[in-house]
Amino acid sequence: MILFVLKTFLDYQQMALKQRDTARIQATFQRILMMMKSELIQAGYGLDSYQEGIQITDEWIQIQKDGNLDGDLGDSREDIVYRFFPDDQKLSRKSGQGYFQILLEPIYSVFFQAHPSDFEPHKSIPCVRIQFQLEELDAIQEATLCPLNP
Repeated sequence: MILFVLKTFLDYQQMALKQRDTARIQATFQRILMMMKSELIQAGYGLDSYQEGIQITDEWIQIQKDGNLDGDLGDSREDIVYRFFPDDQKLSRKSGQGYFQILLEPIYSVFFQAHPSDFEPHKSIPCVRIQFQLEELDAIQEATLCPLNP
Protein backbone atom coordinates (compact mmCIF):
# COMPACT_ATOMS: atom_id res chain seq x y z
CA MET A 1 0.00 0.00 0.00
CA ILE A 2 2.80 2.42 0.88
CA LEU A 3 4.53 1.60 -2.42
CA PHE A 4 1.35 2.37 -4.34
CA VAL A 5 0.94 5.74 -2.62
CA LEU A 6 4.62 6.56 -3.18
CA LYS A 7 4.41 5.62 -6.88
CA THR A 8 1.27 7.72 -7.33
CA PHE A 9 2.97 10.67 -5.65
CA LEU A 10 6.05 10.33 -7.88
CA ASP A 11 3.90 10.05 -11.01
CA TYR A 12 2.04 13.19 -10.01
CA GLN A 13 5.32 15.00 -9.39
CA GLN A 14 6.65 14.00 -12.84
CA MET A 15 3.44 15.16 -14.48
CA ALA A 16 3.65 18.53 -12.71
CA LEU A 17 7.28 18.96 -13.82
CA LYS A 18 6.34 18.11 -17.41
CA GLN A 19 3.53 20.69 -17.37
CA ARG A 20 5.90 23.31 -15.96
CA ASP A 21 8.46 22.59 -18.72
CA THR A 22 5.76 22.81 -21.40
CA ALA A 23 4.55 26.15 -20.01
CA ARG A 24 8.15 27.45 -19.98
CA ILE A 25 8.71 26.42 -23.61
CA GLN A 26 5.41 28.01 -24.70
CA ALA A 27 6.21 31.28 -22.91
CA THR A 28 9.71 31.37 -24.39
CA PHE A 29 8.36 30.76 -27.89
CA GLN A 30 5.82 33.57 -27.45
CA ARG A 31 8.66 35.96 -26.52
CA ILE A 32 10.59 34.83 -29.61
CA LEU A 33 7.56 35.58 -31.80
CA MET A 34 7.32 39.07 -30.27
CA MET A 35 11.02 39.71 -30.98
CA MET A 36 10.60 38.47 -34.58
CA LYS A 37 7.58 40.71 -35.04
CA SER A 38 9.51 43.73 -33.78
CA GLU A 39 12.36 43.03 -36.19
CA LEU A 40 9.99 42.28 -39.08
CA ILE A 41 8.37 45.71 -38.66
CA GLN A 42 11.81 47.24 -39.31
CA ALA A 43 12.61 45.04 -42.35
CA GLY A 44 13.69 47.02 -45.38
CA TYR A 45 14.22 50.30 -43.50
CA GLY A 46 16.83 52.45 -45.22
CA LEU A 47 17.51 49.95 -48.00
CA ASP A 48 17.83 50.85 -51.66
CA SER A 49 14.98 49.68 -53.88
CA TYR A 50 17.08 46.86 -55.38
CA GLN A 51 17.70 45.30 -51.96
CA GLU A 52 15.32 42.89 -50.29
CA GLY A 53 14.39 43.51 -46.67
CA ILE A 54 13.50 39.89 -46.06
CA GLN A 55 14.39 36.46 -47.40
CA ILE A 56 12.58 33.30 -46.36
CA THR A 57 13.22 29.58 -46.76
CA ASP A 58 11.63 26.63 -44.97
CA GLU A 59 14.31 26.64 -42.26
CA TRP A 60 15.37 30.28 -41.96
CA ILE A 61 14.30 33.88 -42.25
CA GLN A 62 16.70 36.76 -42.88
CA ILE A 63 15.65 40.30 -41.98
CA GLN A 64 17.70 43.25 -43.23
CA LYS A 65 17.57 46.98 -42.50
CA ASP A 66 20.03 49.87 -42.56
CA GLY A 67 19.35 51.09 -39.06
CA ASN A 68 21.85 53.97 -39.05
CA LEU A 69 21.43 54.84 -42.77
CA ASP A 70 25.16 54.52 -43.49
CA GLY A 71 24.60 52.60 -46.74
CA ASP A 72 25.70 49.16 -45.57
CA LEU A 73 24.33 46.19 -43.66
CA GLY A 74 27.54 45.46 -41.77
CA ASP A 75 26.55 46.98 -38.45
CA SER A 76 25.17 44.90 -35.62
CA ARG A 77 21.43 44.21 -35.70
CA GLU A 78 21.15 45.18 -39.39
CA ASP A 79 21.26 41.65 -40.78
CA ILE A 80 19.35 39.20 -38.59
CA VAL A 81 18.80 35.50 -39.25
CA TYR A 82 16.43 33.19 -37.40
CA ARG A 83 17.18 29.56 -38.21
CA PHE A 84 15.73 26.22 -37.19
CA PHE A 85 18.24 23.38 -36.97
CA PRO A 86 16.06 20.25 -37.31
CA ASP A 87 18.78 17.72 -36.48
CA ASP A 88 19.50 19.47 -33.19
CA GLN A 89 15.90 20.65 -32.59
CA LYS A 90 17.14 24.19 -31.93
CA LEU A 91 15.77 27.57 -32.93
CA SER A 92 18.61 30.09 -33.11
CA ARG A 93 19.23 33.73 -33.99
CA LYS A 94 22.26 35.46 -35.46
CA SER A 95 22.84 39.21 -35.70
CA GLY A 96 25.37 40.61 -38.18
CA GLN A 97 28.58 38.64 -38.45
CA GLY A 98 28.08 36.99 -35.05
CA TYR A 99 27.46 33.36 -34.26
CA PHE A 100 24.09 31.70 -33.92
CA GLN A 101 22.73 31.90 -30.39
CA ILE A 102 20.21 29.31 -29.26
CA LEU A 103 16.82 30.81 -28.46
CA LEU A 104 14.92 27.62 -27.71
CA GLU A 105 15.71 23.94 -27.41
CA PRO A 106 14.29 21.41 -27.77
CA ILE A 107 11.65 22.40 -30.27
CA TYR A 108 10.32 19.66 -32.54
CA SER A 109 9.73 21.60 -35.77
CA VAL A 110 9.62 25.11 -37.19
CA PHE A 111 8.69 25.98 -40.78
CA PHE A 112 8.91 29.52 -42.20
CA GLN A 113 6.88 30.65 -45.21
CA ALA A 114 6.18 33.98 -46.93
CA HIS A 115 2.54 34.98 -46.93
CA PRO A 116 1.26 35.55 -49.48
CA SER A 117 3.64 33.15 -51.15
CA ASP A 118 3.52 35.10 -54.42
CA PHE A 119 4.73 38.43 -52.98
CA GLU A 120 6.95 40.53 -55.24
CA PRO A 121 10.49 40.91 -53.88
CA HIS A 122 11.87 44.46 -53.97
CA LYS A 123 8.31 45.87 -53.89
CA SER A 124 6.91 44.74 -50.57
CA ILE A 125 7.71 43.04 -47.30
CA PRO A 126 5.53 39.93 -46.90
CA CYS A 127 3.97 38.56 -43.79
CA VAL A 128 5.76 35.54 -42.34
CA ARG A 129 3.77 32.42 -41.57
CA ILE A 130 5.42 30.19 -38.99
CA GLN A 131 4.21 26.64 -38.45
CA PHE A 132 5.63 24.90 -35.41
CA GLN A 133 5.40 21.96 -33.04
CA LEU A 134 6.89 22.47 -29.63
CA GLU A 135 6.87 18.72 -28.94
CA GLU A 136 6.57 15.72 -31.24
CA LEU A 137 3.02 14.76 -30.28
CA ASP A 138 1.69 18.33 -30.29
CA ALA A 139 -0.64 19.52 -33.02
CA ILE A 140 0.96 21.79 -35.60
CA GLN A 141 0.38 25.40 -34.56
CA GLU A 142 0.62 28.49 -36.72
CA ALA A 143 1.44 32.15 -36.23
CA THR A 144 1.42 34.86 -38.89
CA LEU A 145 3.57 37.94 -38.32
CA CYS A 146 3.12 40.97 -40.57
CA PRO A 147 4.88 44.31 -40.98
CA LEU A 148 2.78 47.35 -40.16
CA ASN A 149 1.77 47.95 -43.79
CA PRO A 150 1.63 44.53 -45.50
